[in-house]
Amino acid sequence: MNRDAENLALVLRTLYDFPKPIIAAVNGPAIAGGMALATIPDFTLASPEAKFGYTEVRVGFVPAVVATFLIRQVGELRTRELLLSGRILKAHEALQLGLVTQIVEQSDLLASARALAQSLLLNSPQAMQAIKCLLSKHAKRRLDEEIEDAIKANASQRSTEDFKEGVLAFRQRRRAEWPSMHVKV
Repeated sequence: MNRDAENLALVLRTLYDFPKPIIAAVNGPAIAGGMALATIPDFTLASPEAKFGYTEVRVGFVPAVVATFLIRQVGELRTRELLLSGRILKAHEALQLGLVTQIVEQSDLLASARALAQSLLLNSPQAMQAIKCLLSKHAKRRLDEEIEDAIKANASQRSTEDFKEGVLAFRQRRRAEWPSMHVKV
């Protein structure tokens, strides 16, 4: 169970720590782990039709690894709101929250991403790499600890009855009947 969380952490950490600028172009739904892949890059361009959401809570899962990065992007209050609600954001709201850097018409999305890449080529590669490495180094110790905690939380949640029911309900296209609703505290 740890392996999935470790793999996700490795992918997200690789994106976060990558020494060159990364540009994402989002033209449709970026949901759950896909949202992290879409919003961790240095620049995220989105069409007005793009949608974003951390919907894991709807299937009884905890997006723990993702939370580690999200809290750095939007702060704790917004992270709580996004992860606990599981709601879908439209592109303009994602822009307001700082998850998207630019909204571009769908027909211009790839051209805009290429133009951005071309403009970055005018900058000093060494200076951009130094900036990315500095920012990564600033976050390294806390990220290491937080990701370790997140992997444990992720793996632990996969063994819960709520997660099992959530996945089954999702597959059966029905509303989940959460076992934890019937537990007395």
